[in-house]
Amino acid sequence: MSNTNFNLYKIFCVVAETESFSKASDILCLTEPTISSHITKLENNLGVKLFYRENKGTTLTKVGRELYNSVHNEIKEIEFAENSVIQDSDISKAKITIGCPSHIAISYLAKCITKIKKDYPNLKIDVIGETGYENLIQLLEKHKVDFVIMGIVPETKAEMQVKELKEIENILIYKEPLKIINMKELENYKYILNYKESSSTKELLEVLKKYDVQIQADIQSDITEMRIEEVKQGQGIGYVMKDAVEESIKDKELYEVKLPIQLPKMKVNVVYMEKYLTKIDKIFIKKYLKEG
Repeated sequence: MSNTNFNLYKIFCVVAETESFSKASDILCLTEPTISSHITKLENNLGVKLFYRENKGTTLTKVGRELYNSVHNEIKEIEFAENSVIQDSDISKAKITIGCPSHIAISYLAKCITKIKKDYPNLKIDVIGETGYENLIQLLEKHKVDFVIMGIVPETKAEMQVKELKEIENILIYKEPLKIINMKELENYKYILNYKESSSTKELLEVLKKYDVQIQADIQSDITEMRIEEVKQGQGIGYVMKDAVEESIKDKELYEVKLPIQLPKMKVNVVYMEKYLTKIDKIFIKKYLKEG
């Protein structure tokens, strides 16, 4: 990289990741002709063709892929070092980017953000609400997020650390008071659940199966707010994190269904790579997430 401008490699990596000159233009705040000329300059400097330029998009050539695999981590390391120096010297310029599925963001993360913003009002926070846990881990691996907050943690790389933050109760909710004495009574109601492929729904159905109880969703949604609203509209019993409906239960807009059994609890974890955490990342994880 010594004989070639660092910015050329940075532009190259962004085009490779977005597979689009247009998208790279938006991210880098450069015109498409400027992006194109920089890529052409890099190709001329190296004497190779890096991209196939087609109407459907831009894809790496074999040698382009090899170059990307060689340099993109180094680019991220330098960008991280630059950001760390700026943020550590002036906390008002700090920014945190968090990967977190929407149901955990609503019931847990939002409260943590409210607390840190009181102490650091100028802090900028981006939350990327991917629903697939594997997708979140990929974002962390590619340095698209500083850290990830999730429930079940899929297989991670050795440099990724996982720490449990808290356990959250999952409950059934209804629009009016409801007490179940015999578990089979649950089969008499309609349900608003997350998709059956979700870990929360799978765990619920497994527990009910032990009591010879079978239920199915009349409405499915991975959006917590929608499930809550459908319960308020009288569409059936919903299954959500208790933290997400505390205020509604307090105001008697909703009621927790009383059961003779304990429903599955969910562990909330934070996943990160220590060497890529900035000063404000560490403060947020150590203090505010633990308090959440």
